[in-house]
Amino acid sequence: MKIKIFLLLAFFYVANSNAQKLIDTIAVKSGVFDIPIKILLPKNMTKSKMPVYFFVHGGGWNGGTQDKVPPATLPSDAPFISNQLGVIYVGLAYRCKGNIATFADAINDLKASVKWFMDNSEMFNADVTRIGFGGASAGSTLAAIMAQKYQNSRLFVGLEGMYNLVDHDPEKSSFPNKEGRELYGLSTKKQSKRASAFYNLRKKPPTTLLFNGKEDALCHFSQTENFANKIKTSGGKVKIILYENINHTCLNPSYPEVMKKSVLEIANLFIEEFQLKNTDLNAIESLLNQKLHGMTKKNTINQVDILGSWKLNNITINFYEDGKGTFVNSKNNIVKEFLFSLEQDTILCDFNGETRSFFMRENNKMIYEINLVDRDLKYRAFNYTKT
Repeated sequence: MKIKIFLLLAFFYVANSNAQKLIDTIAVKSGVFDIPIKILLPKNMTKSKMPVYFFVHGGGWNGGTQDKVPPATLPSDAPFISNQLGVIYVGLAYRCKGNIATFADAINDLKASVKWFMDNSEMFNADVTRIGFGGASAGSTLAAIMAQKYQNSRLFVGLEGMYNLVDHDPEKSSFPNKEGRELYGLSTKKQSKRASAFYNLRKKPPTTLLFNGKEDALCHFSQTENFANKIKTSGGKVKIILYENINHTCLNPSYPEVMKKSVLEIANLFIEEFQLKNTDLNAIESLLNQKLHGMTKKNTINQVDILGSWKLNNITINFYEDGKGTFVNSKNNIVKEFLFSLEQDTILCDFNGETRSFFMRENNKMIYEINLVDRDLKYRAFNYTKT
């Protein structure tokens, strides 16, 4: 009853103000656990009912305590798409390994939260005949299963997910590892098969859009390719987008070109499958350009651009006018000395014969390094700091 009153007050507030229309509340209770839900309503509410996109967060099914589950979250495309297209975004939470829960428990939590939202759909002016699901990483594995359970689910968006836990090659995909499987109730073939959308597609699968980095060591892109092929043979529509030199993220502003393309692809999917009218993709692209301004790679770097200090956590990189530099830790002890030179868009640092490459953002406030280490593509960004 308290939740219902809170929702009525929250909905009255967001429907009658210029405030951000974001509602955080509790959808259901599972034993001692409150299962949160996060609802983003389009800023300009219309009289027409709006489609709903349910998003399941990732995180390797980690987190949670003996009395609290990890929070519901929204994907980074939500602020760009929700207002412009009139789509309700709903972040779903679920019990994780820290809650001594299993994959099956998580599915039950997601189903209960979706039911709660549908039961209260009139309050949000939601059209529950037009819904979709999406997830990132471990959340994609869950969301892919959820998308098959509802005939009114018109679409699924999978970001670097695992869709077949039975035919899982740990040499390609380090997630989930053996310990994680055992903790989350996926140690047997039967359990893994139930948790694999690959083996649980509905008769006509929802239209699917899949993203993956080709340097993803957690969830190898072959999972995406194989899942797409299975959807095609099952009579479904599917599109896959694979990014070169990208690790485990396709919606991160650190990779502005990748994020922009991904958001626009998701927007196009929504327009087509939710049958949205009077949409303006140019407005979404404009918002993306504003958000990502200065984040693209600088094509020509001059020495004056980099002189000074750049910091990441407890490490500082210093560049000096004489072409020398130092790596310094938090205790101000020199870790390494190096020589540097500039090659158009690259800062080449020579650490006693070992060359490392750094790049720069257009805003001149960040340099970054991308290295492939043990099949894992590492991205490290250093921000300019006054000396």
